[in-house]
Amino acid sequence: MAAGAGVAATVAGAGCGASPLRVKIRGGARVARGDVELLNDLLDLEYHAIAAYTAGIPLLDYQEGKAAKQFLGQELAHAVELGDLVMHAKGKPGKPRASYDLGNPRSARDVLLLLHRLESAQLTAYLLKIPRLAPGRVRAAVSAIFANDAQHVAVIRSQLGRAPAPSPFVTGAE
Repeated sequence: MAAGAGVAATVAGAGCGASPLRVKIRGGARVARGDVELLNDLLDLEYHAIAAYTAGIPLLDYQEGKAAKQFLGQELAHAVELGDLVMHAKGKPGKPRASYDLGNPRSARDVLLLLHRLESAQLTAYLLKIPRLAPGRVRAAVSAIFANDAQHVAVIRSQLGRAPAPSPFVTGAE
């Protein structure tokens, strides 16, 4: 399953309105020029998750789909926030790829496994990149995105019949 063509349009539409992170950023966050590459790497992971949620939601049942739609909205907000941070550093936010390799999920379980893999990869990447970001509001904003993605993993694990938290520390690895 390849997806991505609609990601750019969907992300652009998600920028409407103000979220708490946007307010923090506008409130004076200084974004170091050196953070641009790190933020764009995280942005690409968000785009990949957006493509997976967009493509996978039709295969999910009502309850799983309801959660996935909420998570898709949050992933869209994450992409907008990361793009805003890049622009505050006078950088150019990365664009979604034309397509993403999502495998070929044929069932709700396949979609949940894909989402779990992508969300876990995001957690690992955030844990590696957050300490490398300039301290202050930028690091705090990106840490908030990490925490939200950790919530996604806990719910998806529950939907897969697994314990929501496999260990007391969130690492992205299991």
